[in-house]
Amino acid sequence: MTISCRLTALLTCLATATLAQESTIPFAQSDPDMNAAITEARSHLDAVLSRLIGADGQVHPALNLKASLPVTHFEVENEIIWIDSLAVTEDGGFTGHLANVPSYMPGHELGDTITFDTSQIVDWSVLADDGRMFGHYTTRVMMRQMTAAEAEQIGDLISADPMPDAWR
Repeated sequence: MTISCRLTALLTCLATATLAQESTIPFAQSDPDMNAAITEARSHLDAVLSRLIGADGQVHPALNLKASLPVTHFEVENEIIWIDSLAVTEDGGFTGHLANVPSYMPGHELGDTITFDTSQIVDWSVLADDGRMFGHYTTRVMMRQMTAAEAEQIGDLISADPMPDAWR
């Protein structure tokens, strides 16, 4: 079985609309590079959330999360997709809007509200003041399967190091 990974919806804020509607890049659930990227992103998740969620539960708008959402589809078990416009739910989970057009979620479309919990988060993105994005651990793996031009365009938008030095 494979999982379906979507690229960065956050790029829509900074780049062309074409990037927001990029094609899905499939990965085997056992892909060691993707699993390592997810593990690394999750290892920093508490630090990111503690800095970007206020004591009042308000989520900073610079934060976007990528979640693994279960789907009923013969090709994939989960669609991994970016979610923006985040809010914390009463039970400590999240709600937000789909920031990519889903490929395997019939009845859902770009901008639909989705609820998910922390255990489903596989990556995160933070838009810095200089316009570059931190995080994007899975995006960095996906870039290896893109054309040179696509990878260069995305590489220009993400930070060289996924974690800000001040957050280490």
